[in-house]
Amino acid sequence: MTGRVITEITAAGARCDQQCFLSPRFCLQLLVLVFTMGLVVTERVVPMSLRGEVGGNVTFKSPTVKQGKTKYMYLQKGSVYINGYHSTWNITQPVWQNTRVDSSTNEVHMFGLNMSHSGVYDLYIHYSNDPEPTRIIIRLNVTGKYTTPSVTPVCSDENNFKRCIVTCASHGGFPLSSMTWNVFGTENTSNNNWQVLNRTELQSKATKLFTSSSTAYFNCSRGELKFSCSVSGVTSDEHSVCAHQDSLNNPSLIVIITACLVPFLLVILGLCWWRCKKRPIRTVVAQNVVEELKLNGCEEQEAV
Repeated sequence: MTGRVITEITAAGARCDQQCFLSPRFCLQLLVLVFTMGLVVTERVVPMSLRGEVGGNVTFKSPTVKQGKTKYMYLQKGSVYINGYHSTWNITQPVWQNTRVDSSTNEVHMFGLNMSHSGVYDLYIHYSNDPEPTRIIIRLNVTGKYTTPSVTPVCSDENNFKRCIVTCASHGGFPLSSMTWNVFGTENTSNNNWQVLNRTELQSKATKLFTSSSTAYFNCSRGELKFSCSVSGVTSDEHSVCAHQDSLNNPSLIVIITACLVPFLLVILGLCWWRCKKRPIRTVVAQNVVEELKLNGCEEQEAV
């Protein structure tokens, strides 16, 4: 079977050489057709996995390096030819422009990854020393890194009761991941001081990436609370809420202020009362002295 396939590929190569001058696209289509039909019977399958990140690069290559010249090597996804080369055929136009072939290392480099690049690929390599080609099945998983969560607090003071609503949001991530809260000193569980109101995950139809957000409620009756938000291993900076709480909302502080002001006010009131009471007495005494002096003066004149 191998000899028959090689003969078919050689014959197809001759036909391709004649047609390439007239139709390069026909050459590519014939090459993929012959490879796909022939290698289904003769290939040796090697499975492997590959991971990439949106906007990043990956390299498709064989997990083993063999000695000898390479007859051909090409990459395809399903029935779609992506890129490759042949030792005797001239292939000049790759179908995917974000790929580059390195014939010296039998590698196909792919750059500018997006979510549509995820999937199963077939990398075919035929070494001159091997009687049959090798098929490497490569599963590419493309992920997106979430941005550092942004924090948006909104605080209000109604009926002398202060509270804050805080929203954490992150975008550009894949796969789906929910936002979590790290509230220090509360064992990260909702209680009377704070509670999670909602969590939302939205996927973009264009990029297939997710935006993850969550909103929490904070009760400021016990003062300042510190927290951070996390999604898929990405954590925000430490933030605080209720740091500038109105002193009138703190019961213990009101008791302290009242205890200090009451004695002070009593002293002020006592002094005012004493001064007001003492002032009329001085006036009466002064009038008595004047009358007595006048009386003594009259008596002295009569005696003379």
